Amino acid sequence: MKIIETEGIVLKTIDFKEKDSILTFLTRDAGKKAGILHGGKSLRSGNAAKAELFVLNHFEFSEKVSTDLVRIRKCELLESYPMLRRTYSNFLHANYFSELLLNCEIPEFESHDYFDLLKKTMMELSNSNTDNEIKFNYEIKLMKLLGIEPNLETCIKCNVGIWQLIAGRSILERYSGLYQLDASLGGIRCPQCRVDNNTFLANLNPGSISYFYSRQREIKNYSLTKPTLNNLKELDNAFLIYFRHFFGKILKSHSFLNDNLWKN
Repeated sequence: MKIIETEGIVLKTIDFKEKDSILTFLTRDAGKKAGILHGGKSLRSGNAAKAELFVLNHFEFSEKVSTDLVRIRKCELLESYPMLRRTYSNFLHANYFSELLLNCEIPEFESHDYFDLLKKTMMELSNSNTDNEIKFNYEIKLMKLLGIEPNLETCIKCNVGIWQLIAGRSILERYSGLYQLDASLGGIRCPQCRVDNNTFLANLNPGSISYFYSRQREIKNYSLTKPTLNNLKELDNAFLIYFRHFFGKILKSHSFLNDNLWKN
């Protein structure tokens, strides 16, 4: 029987029997795991706080090859991130981030990268009011970890470069018209190659694709430019379509998030 000690963030909790909870948690060292936390619904047990969504725990668990659930031997609360529950918008964002990870296949040898991304994002979300930009950065980094970053260098259809060099240093979009993020092909269609009536296409204005490119490539002088509200709205829709195609399903948490996303 293998015994593992590691940190883990709770992604999902399900009531089990009268006083227990089944936790699905992302670990730093062992991928995603699910196990029964005894007393997870009982205030008297002291374990109720450890079964809350998005909390960071130190887990000690054992697992057998023949079973889906690990045996949680010890669980110690490390960080509860209370601000995620005091702000409705933050809670909705955290739900969305968790659902994305629940749909990911996470190999054990890459687990620390996904864990560090989620932990860093939870901390940022707890200490910031810029929810939309935090969401955008999280989605870009998750795409990179999954190996599904869209090609933003050339048109996915005609192979013409999307960017032109200005004065030897700055870049500018080659065309001024609408581009499209094509989820089915994993890249950008230039205005010359746009098509209609495709559920896996999302229109992007030049400013939106420029901001996307600058953050994807971490171009410092470009990333200083603040995105407009319209840029973020377009990219939110584009990423939703992109992830829906990759996972083959609708992300339920996004529908709740979307109702609240653009109110502020």
